[in-house]
Amino acid sequence: MSGAAITLMVISIVVLWGGLAASIVAIVRRPDRTDWPEGWADDRGPEGRPDKPVEHDT
Repeated sequence: MSGAAITLMVISIVVLWGGLAASIVAIVRRPDRTDWPEGWADDRGPEGRPDKPVEHDT
């Protein structure tokens, strides 16, 4: 392999794995959404999942 090919491969690997690491850090730091809009609890069932299809007026 040429030097240019190795350099491009290393850059690609750093970008790919760096993005994965950044994603993991972001999800660990803020794992759950805390800024739900007003009235969101009305759409949830007892287990936190929607118990029926949600229809909103738009």
